[in-house]
Amino acid sequence: MLQIEGVSKQFAARVLLKEASAHLRPGSRVGLVGPNGAGKTTLLRMILGEESPDQGNIRKRARLRFGYLPQELETLSGKTILDAAHHDQYPEHEAKRILSGLGFSDQDFGRPVETLSGGFRMRVALAHLLLSNPDVLLLDEPTNHLDKPTQAWFEQFLLQSGMTMLVISHDTAFLDRVTTYIWEIRHHAILECRGNYTKYLEWRAARDAHQNAAAERQSKEIARVQKFVDRFRYQANKASQVQSRIKQLEKIKRIERTRDVKRVRFKFPEPAASGRHVFDLRGVAKSYGATIVYTSLDVAVERGQRVALVGENGAGKSTLLKMLAGVLPIDKGSRTSGHGVTVHYFAQHQAESLNTEQTILESLAEISNQAEMNFLRGIAGAFLFSGPDQKKPIKALSGGERNRVALARMLVEPANTLLLDEPTNHLDPASVDMLTDALSEFPGTIVFISHDPIFLSRVATRVVEIEEGKARDYLGDYEYYLWKKAQELESIKEKTSDVTTHERQGTKTRGRGGRPALSSVEGPALSSVEGLPGPPTRSQEAGRTSGPNHRELSKAQARLEKQVARAEADIAAAETRIRSRDQELADPLLYQDYSRWHTLHEEQTRWKQELDRMTAKWESLSQELENVRKRLSVKSGA
Repeated sequence: MLQIEGVSKQFAARVLLKEASAHLRPGSRVGLVGPNGAGKTTLLRMILGEESPDQGNIRKRARLRFGYLPQELETLSGKTILDAAHHDQYPEHEAKRILSGLGFSDQDFGRPVETLSGGFRMRVALAHLLLSNPDVLLLDEPTNHLDKPTQAWFEQFLLQSGMTMLVISHDTAFLDRVTTYIWEIRHHAILECRGNYTKYLEWRAARDAHQNAAAERQSKEIARVQKFVDRFRYQANKASQVQSRIKQLEKIKRIERTRDVKRVRFKFPEPAASGRHVFDLRGVAKSYGATIVYTSLDVAVERGQRVALVGENGAGKSTLLKMLAGVLPIDKGSRTSGHGVTVHYFAQHQAESLNTEQTILESLAEISNQAEMNFLRGIAGAFLFSGPDQKKPIKALSGGERNRVALARMLVEPANTLLLDEPTNHLDPASVDMLTDALSEFPGTIVFISHDPIFLSRVATRVVEIEEGKARDYLGDYEYYLWKKAQELESIKEKTSDVTTHERQGTKTRGRGGRPALSSVEGPALSSVEGLPGPPTRSQEAGRTSGPNHRELSKAQARLEKQVARAEADIAAAETRIRSRDQELADPLLYQDYSRWHTLHEEQTRWKQELDRMTAKWESLSQELENVRKRLSVKSGA
């Protein structure tokens, strides 16, 4: 279908691809990955013919039709959502089906496109693209603005469509669920592997281990031969042997070890501390024309909290963040900011507001006239812009690189409160890790929005869920939030099941026409039947109101203490087993037997998943035990 043959591409002194080759097969779903700035978007543009290779060829089947979703959309205006999405060759019903799947309601179809947020405009463009039914889909970060339900629908559409697809994405979970091949641009080449992203990482790790082992063996052999040459170079009786070994050294093709760029760590500047109360919204109302977002919203943020705002797209998360930042006026209610609060606000499309004619250093210098150039160079270096790259114009950067510049600007002057709207969009995994580490160590306050579950898990210490204009607080990290939501869902299921069971039992006790069965009216009263309780006495009612007694709580405490101790013992045993396997997997000789390595690694992965489940169970039991101890303490005090 499409063949990339020995393609090279560079801009000035910056090499992106060097004699790179790959094959796009019909029906394959390929994930294109690699560091920001490696050339992923450039490769898509060369496939489309918008850029030309410096060397090599891209061969395509005749009359091959491409559908391309870029990172940055051209302005859509003058059309309704439905008009912008549908194609003449499809009936209107199909366009509505696709738009509904992407999160639009029937009432939205007539809305002008220009009234939509950037994320929803992207969805309209995606609907138009899917309806065009191309031979090959080229997608550049398509999931950045999709919430979970919409992304789930989109993934199912891709899986069922049978379309050939080449997608750039830093969402590794999406790549795991959807892709059948991975291409990684690495050291100017395209590494091609069959399987999803997890399979690719395993293959790459084994490949690197084999390569490093081979390079080590070659290095030792070269040293041995060179030692012979150096020892006998000036002995006439060894001349022919020396010359033979010199030729042998000249013919050796050196194995180059592939080393990834070292990840640079950075820390946010140490800001002056704020007062305890950072933000307080009381009775806040906000509308956009006829669209009501909030009627009476109360949210408070305290110093040191790392608050994740979660909820469906369109629920009002970005609106709330803007109101906290003070960049969006409220219609009603009050907003107060605490003593000494200083704010950096990172908008969802912050990178789009950069002056594209400035260089990276000029963009950083714009924030402060007093910042020294060496200090700015240090910040640029922390965000992986080094040497001549620091003088690149913003317009020459990829989307991910522009996001890194926008984040770097926040370091020029310290602030004790960070408000971040999707800060990881367009960032490669290494950059996300770098940002995550820095935020985890940040001593101030953070309120942020993200769809990345790993980022949420590592950063958040509190979760606020926005739904139907209300803010619901979960005073724990993201794992606690997920656990609590699962409990709530289970409770709803149990109540539904109880109601259904009750209704069925009620039906069984009735004769035809809904008349009660004879046994239920002619038999003895339930209170007088042996083994069944009669109506509760007044003292029993009082006991129920006050809850379990001291003895019952003591029994519950003892039972939970045993369960917690057993869970801790299980966790300790699992951790010991995993550490032992880690040492086994570190043996370089193991990588010569890929099948055995793969088996051991798969087992190790299952052990780690089981350890996660054990830990979650231990946390749940510990919390339950703590609650029982508190209730016992209260009763003892009473």
